Order: sequence, then C-alpha cells, then structure tokens
Amino acid sequence: MKRNFDRETVYLFSDNEIGEELSKRVKRLRLSSCMSQTEFAQRSGVSLSTIRRAESGGILELSLANLVKVLRAGGMLDGVAELIEDVPVYPALYRPITPKRMYASSKMRDKYERE
Repeated sequence: MKRNFDRETVYLFSDNEIGEELSKRVKRLRLSSCMSQTEFAQRSGVSLSTIRRAESGGILELSLANLVKVLRAGGMLDGVAELIEDVPVYPALYRPITPKRMYASSKMRDKYERE
C-alpha cells in the first residue's frame, strides 16, 4: 500500500524514503519541463552527474546550493519558503535576567519603563 507523502505524513518516512520521493519528484519536474538531463543541467547550472544523482535517489547527497539551482530551473522555488518556518526568537528565554541587576543603568531602566 502506497503512503501519501505530504505535510501530515512526512514524519512517517525514513530519510532514505524521503530522498527517494524527492528524487522521483525532481525527475517528474524535469520531464514535465520537456528537457533532457543535459538540458536541465545546463539550465540549472549544475553538472550532468548532479542531475543524474538527484534523479537516481542521491538527492540527499546534493548540496543545498545545487538543490536550489535545480528547483529554480524547474520553476519550483515557491516551495522553498515553506521548508523552514520563520520561528520567532525570544532572547529572554535563553538568558534569564537576574533580580539583582535587572537593568545595566538607570538610562536603560527608564527606556524600558517608557515602552
């Protein structure tokens, strides 16, 4: 039985299974663009061996730079923004302020009290 490969189920797949699925998708992307591997390599600015490796299951071995080039050549960069969500960073959670010295100076205290 074939499992769906999507946002909800991706954690059920091993790294190798994810790589295999992504390799299949890169090949379908190239074929849907009606390009040979050589043409796709030239358009993306990567070597022919990189395209062959990406399509034969070795996509996890590609550098991020080469993967971006391949996705750009296939017109699929819109999905890159979804790879890693923009997570806010709260510095106060990493470096707790001690009660003894809450502010570096009275100027800093006044500044934060006004905000």
